[in-house]
Amino acid sequence: MCTTTITTQTFVDRKGGSRQFRFETLVFAAAMLFVGAVSVYDGYLVIRTGDEITHFEKNPVGLFLIEHNHGDPTVFLLAKAAGTIVVLTALTAIYRRSHRIAFSVASALMLFQAGLLVFLSRA
Repeated sequence: MCTTTITTQTFVDRKGGSRQFRFETLVFAAAMLFVGAVSVYDGYLVIRTGDEITHFEKNPVGLFLIEHNHGDPTVFLLAKAAGTIVVLTALTAIYRRSHRIAFSVASALMLFQAGLLVFLSRA
């Protein structure tokens, strides 16, 4: 079984004896924070719309989860939260292995989340 642990050692550059954060690590952390923040905002909008979420939700899987739970978005929100946690954990694991691949994946994910944020703010 493989587990991933997020520690501050990954974020610190120990060369030269000083403990300074590396710029690339801060950029990666900001990307992860942006992805998580958009996900939280999307969940907030689901809660705010309440029972009318079935009229606004465009994702067929999300609609199925809401309708399966008799219009209650609790299962849908739990699935969204679990998915976000899995994605951010996997992204962290990728970052520990290869910074180059992680930046590519994080950039694509940020672009997608930025599009989602624009869609949510205009809809």
